[in-house]
Amino acid sequence: MTHTWKISFGEAGAESIRTGNDSYYFFQETVSMVSEPAAVYDLAVSFHDTGEIFDFLDFTQQDVSEMLEVDPSTLSRWRKEDRKLTKMLTKSILDMDQVIAKGIQIFGSEELLSQWLHAENISLGAQKPSVLMKNPYGIARVDGAMEAMSWGAIL
Repeated sequence: MTHTWKISFGEAGAESIRTGNDSYYFFQETVSMVSEPAAVYDLAVSFHDTGEIFDFLDFTQQDVSEMLEVDPSTLSRWRKEDRKLTKMLTKSILDMDQVIAKGIQIFGSEELLSQWLHAENISLGAQKPSVLMKNPYGIARVDGAMEAMSWGAIL
């Protein structure tokens, strides 16, 4: 996940430093269409656009409704209306997308990442990373595990 830090050097002004991974996998085009980096904070993706990421994670309709915290019947209505998600839900989706992009870079392919995401992981409490990704805190845990792997830890 990306973090931006503004550091002030007195009268010289402030300098922005970005850390983390700025790439997206499923939403690269959507995010790149945003004219200013700060405008990403106002981005709201449509429910229709989330299909690929949920398919990649093998989320069932029940999983999606759990992740979005809505009744499964609401998903059908959202699909028909091509509803825009809230900013908070969009942020969670974009965070998941960044973790997937990082994972593909680390593992080298979608297939190898998918295998890792769907296997129980002892360092994540014997849970499957894909299951943890239904929760914003779980997304951060999976991101942390991948970050550790990128530095050589075996997870």
